[in-house]
Amino acid sequence: MKRNIKTVHYLGSKIRMLPEIKKCIDELNHTGGRVCDLFSGSGVVSEFLLQQYDILAVDIQKYSSVYCKARLTGGIQEIDSKKLELEIKESISRKTLLDKFKPILEYESKGMEKLSYGHIETIYEIIEKGSLYAYLGNYDYADGILSCALRKVFSDVKNMLGEEMNSVDSTITRYYGGLYFSFRQAIDIDAIATYAFRQEEPLKSKLLAALMGATTDVVNTVGKQFAQPLKIRNADGSLKTNLVKKIKTDRELDVFDKFNTWLQYYMKIPQNKHDFKVVCDDYANVLKNLSPGEVEVVYADPPYTRYHYSRYYHILETLCLHDTPSISTTFPNGKGGLSRAIYRNDRHQSPFCIKSKAPEAFENLFKYAKKAQASVVLSYSPFDKASGVTPRLLSIEEILQIARKYYEKVEVISPGQFMHSRFNKLDNNYEINYEAERLIICRK
Repeated sequence: MKRNIKTVHYLGSKIRMLPEIKKCIDELNHTGGRVCDLFSGSGVVSEFLLQQYDILAVDIQKYSSVYCKARLTGGIQEIDSKKLELEIKESISRKTLLDKFKPILEYESKGMEKLSYGHIETIYEIIEKGSLYAYLGNYDYADGILSCALRKVFSDVKNMLGEEMNSVDSTITRYYGGLYFSFRQAIDIDAIATYAFRQEEPLKSKLLAALMGATTDVVNTVGKQFAQPLKIRNADGSLKTNLVKKIKTDRELDVFDKFNTWLQYYMKIPQNKHDFKVVCDDYANVLKNLSPGEVEVVYADPPYTRYHYSRYYHILETLCLHDTPSISTTFPNGKGGLSRAIYRNDRHQSPFCIKSKAPEAFENLFKYAKKAQASVVLSYSPFDKASGVTPRLLSIEEILQIARKYYEKVEVISPGQFMHSRFNKLDNNYEINYEAERLIICRK
């Protein structure tokens, strides 16, 4: 498997820009000093730059730190993946979940059989209202109450759960089973996560990164993201029959097959002579605590729009925190209820995505980078009203104005025409044109 591949459907992935980014950093980094990848995301840029430089990979999201540790750490050759898979499949944790959730597993299996014959109601209700977390918490549904059949099944599962009612070992199944995955897929995800959290580093991060890859591969959503479950109804309230093929295809995927494929990727990563450090913290905290000269260049790829990236990866965050989070609520039609996507209540809200806070966020970036005596390479995508894409909170001209308060030598280059993914109902994750990507260069 080739290196520097897209391990998650990441917004604004920089895979195709890697040579151009490195070219700019090379030109600024005459001493060969450490490079800080400030919003490291899935770790693609850090992994590429590690071939030549020591790396400081920074991101406030836990899942990002796991990806970076897995990608930057050399492989573990002695691991027998087949033996590991068998150990997880035969684990007490997985067998317990298969037993406790047996009523819903059987109900869902029959629903999938019915789906093949055009009877879509059972599975569609599971996708729309199948979060056991909502049932256990007595939360209302915006689209009405559960059917008697699903309520009976959930009641049986509740009676069987016992100590598993609030266990971290069944979080994915209880919160997201039915909505985003089949319940069997969710159980396998939970079982692998439980096994991973009983391991030491670096194996723990390798297992979790492989699991995130598998989770992304099997999730039953538009664009393979986690912003929201499938919308199974038309505007008039009727069920969308055109989703049947996708539902069957996604929900019949084997989690362990996908997991093993990704595990091979992470276990075969070449050893690297350069050092790295992964930090899970706010960008400003990291920058202002850098000693002068500690990093030579800061590469920054902040969010561009009002859409918070965390909504697209909240399930991956929960996987890597291995917790039982509180879930945010909405108030559809004036009535309280869970957020449809089952978002974490503590989901990260980036200041770069808030119009009133974005100017100060960029101010802090340049101010603290300058204080650390580091040059800056900042990726940004300009906005063209005719393109139909989401407006940027700040224009490039506004960003340059802020940068020039701290750096005398600031320039903008266009490395070429690049495309990024969007996840919304208009384009269904098709690759769209964000106009030419820009790199803002600030020389210390």
